[in-house]
Amino acid sequence: MIDSLGLEVWHMWLIAACIVAAIELLLLNSYYLLAVAGGLALTGIATAILAFSLSMQWFFFALGTVMTALTMRYFRAPKHKEIADDASYMIGKQVEVVERVSPRGRVLYKGVTWAAESEDSFEKGKTARIQRVNGSTLYIEKVEVKS
Repeated sequence: MIDSLGLEVWHMWLIAACIVAAIELLLLNSYYLLAVAGGLALTGIATAILAFSLSMQWFFFALGTVMTALTMRYFRAPKHKEIADDASYMIGKQVEVVERVSPRGRVLYKGVTWAAESEDSFEKGKTARIQRVNGSTLYIEKVEVKS
């Protein structure tokens, strides 16, 4: 059948790579099969250049898939990993008071209400800044207006 279509083996590897990549990108959108598509493509290119035997082609396919997966993992890995318990990124951010704080109340931060405490009094609707975080309690302070 391959001969009747005028295709060589390396063509089949590249066609399979295109089909798998298209299925992944158009239907699944999870990027897992892209490593397989990369292995298929690398095998097709290597077979076209070096005319590998069938057993070498399968070996190169496995090796190419692993290499592609590792390369994708390297480039997709986040460069900065936040520590789950580290809330220091919240310090200095502004919050909206949703329940009077004097000395305790509630504030809104990123769409979630938090327990709040402060030495100052804050009325509902006012803006404050997060001074520190202790568990699920935000300690807030007045926002300084720069003139």
